[in-house]
Amino acid sequence: MSNVPLIGKYISADKNFTLKISSANPSNGVITGVYSANYSPIGGLVVEGDVGTYGWVFNKAQGKDGVAPFNLSFGGAQRPDKRPYNIVDNWNGAYLANNTILAEGSRSFVNSEGLVEVGSLGTMLFSLVL
Repeated sequence: MSNVPLIGKYISADKNFTLKISSANPSNGVITGVYSANYSPIGGLVVEGDVGTYGWVFNKAQGKDGVAPFNLSFGGAQRPDKRPYNIVDNWNGAYLANNTILAEGSRSFVNSEGLVEVGSLGTMLFSLVL
């Protein structure tokens, strides 16, 4: 089995979002690592642990599984003790054959004072930084 996507740090084209992949389990498609955003209603956002999933299809051109392109989702959520707010970032897209990620992001935020923010983070290309 192949360990795809590649382990490493992926940074968005605008340099505001980062996905650091520490492990990618080919048996269940779980990505473990760190997701971070430079800006949010609470400032920077950093989430560690299981931060994504992926799944591939049988690649007819290469005659095998475990090769790009394949679907990938990642992001993070944070709700501190006493629950003053909850924030969720989600990115859905594809891991491409050149070891980049093309994804569309969304964010939802609600705080204890009733503020609600829901919106798009845009479509971004995330590049692997060596």
